[in-house]
Amino acid sequence: MNSKRDHRMSEESVPETGEIILLNFTGANNPGITSVVTKILADYNASILDLGAANIHNSLSLAVMFEADPTKSGDILKSLLFKSSELGIFLKFTSISHDEYQNWCSQHGKNKYIVTVLGRKLKPHHIALVTKVLSDKNINIEAIMRLTGRINIDQKQNKSCFEMILRGDIDANFLHQQFMELSLKHNFDISIQKESMFRTMRRVICFDMDSTLIQTEVIDELAERAGVGDQVKQITESAMRGEIDFTESLKKRVSLLKGLDTSVMQDIASNLPITDGMERLIKILKTAGYKLCILSGG
Repeated sequence: MNSKRDHRMSEESVPETGEIILLNFTGANNPGITSVVTKILADYNASILDLGAANIHNSLSLAVMFEADPTKSGDILKSLLFKSSELGIFLKFTSISHDEYQNWCSQHGKNKYIVTVLGRKLKPHHIALVTKVLSDKNINIEAIMRLTGRINIDQKQNKSCFEMILRGDIDANFLHQQFMELSLKHNFDISIQKESMFRTMRRVICFDMDSTLIQTEVIDELAERAGVGDQVKQITESAMRGEIDFTESLKKRVSLLKGLDTSVMQDIASNLPITDGMERLIKILKTAGYKLCILSGG
């Protein structure tokens, strides 16, 4: 899995005289490790080509790719190995050929997508389902990050969210369809977005009403009160199968509500169940300055 920071690196060719080495440090995350490692590289006038780190429960994973004079690389590794032993961390190093490095550089700027996985309490099989779809299409994951706070295992109901970064020749429409099916079948949310400068600059948020802002379909509630619930559901299912279009299905469903007292509509409106977390979400979005709107076919 490559570092998500590869977009920061220069795409300039590395001189053929330089030796490229990838360092992987693992161990307890104590202060000063990165400082010590980079100080040794600086002492030998090495150039850092990439740098990335992750910390999970005080367990550090630090990766550094550098280029140095081949006559000095042995001394650099010797110094790093001694210092790693002093710090109580493990060091693995790998020599990278110039062709391998330049091929890696050539991937910079290619299609980059963000997959977001969200649920009340995500379990391993949720992540396994998503990553199986990616694996079947030979898509590699560059990075995975937790977006929510640290999970409190003493709470009965948690909300957890993870973000995956993908890059390459990706059929986003296919993945969207696969993720939609998983989401409906296993009751968790998945989204895929192409990464661009506009992804985080959007200022208008649009919501559907039924089964999004609220946990029900209003027309189904009206149909139940009118005693035609099963008939309306059959028409809805027929429309979802593509047997009739939306306009026709809406006309058929509404026609079955003829004679229903208008007071029923007010009663239903006053008791619509708001989707869990929606009030908090809207409050946060408004605080952040977003404009909100509702789009509804009803």
